[in-house]
Parts: sequence; C-alpha cells; structure tokens
Amino acid sequence: MANIVELRNMSTADIEELLDDARTEQFNLRFQRATGSLENTARLKQVRREIARLLEILTKRAWAIEELAEQPAVAAVLDGKEWTGEARYDYEEGYFLVTLSDADENELASGKVDLNKKRRRTRRQRSNILPIQKVDEFEVAS
Repeated sequence: MANIVELRNMSTADIEELLDDARTEQFNLRFQRATGSLENTARLKQVRREIARLLEILTKRAWAIEELAEQPAVAAVLDGKEWTGEARYDYEEGYFLVTLSDADENELASGKVDLNKKRRRTRRQRSNILPIQKVDEFEVAS
C-alpha cells in the first residue's frame, strides 16, 4: 500500500478502486480464516487499517467540498445548478484546495479549506462564540 502522501495525490476514482480491492482482499482473508487456511493472520489487521485510511481520505475530501459549498456567497452561486466538487490536499500550505464546477466543467468557485482547525471544547466556548470558519479564502467565478 502506498503511503499517505501518495494516496492523497491520487484521484478519487483511483482511491475508490483501491478501496474495492482492499474490501475484496478482506473478504477473501476472512473466508480463509474461517476455513482454517489463513497463514498470515496479521494481514487482516493491515487490510482493515488500509480500508480505514482510504475511507478517511475520501471522507475528508467530501467534508472539504461541503465546507466550501456552505459558504453563503458560494451557496448562492450553486443554488439550482448541478455541480461537482474536487478537492486535493496541498502539503506546502496545509490546506485542501477545493474546486466546484458545473456540468460543463466551468469553474463556479474555488477556495482553501483548513479542516485542522480545532473546535472549541467547553459548552460555554461553543455557545458564546461563532462557529470556527474552516474556509480561509474563496473565490466565486463571475
């Protein structure tokens, strides 16, 4: 399995293909364990962790797209249109670079989303202060 940097640079379709392969391997390993023919039992744990890693990458991409789409100015542009989003992680800046496009591949909006901002811990902090803005910069296409 590739390391996390290589996985984050892959396309979503490639990650979903790796996820399907890992789930198939997990099924086969479970079947081998049930029949008593599994030699490397540690592989079950490795595959389970690979699946979790792949799901985390897909979930964070979807979360970053959702955060940008919830911005009021961006939501106004997306309202009533069919759109798709694409997110990739930039290690140098520490942001997800998100691009929202319409069905004709015209860019509707783009932005930088930081999912690593910490949420407030106590009830008082969460109730008295506005929610943390995870979108640092965004640009709406004209």
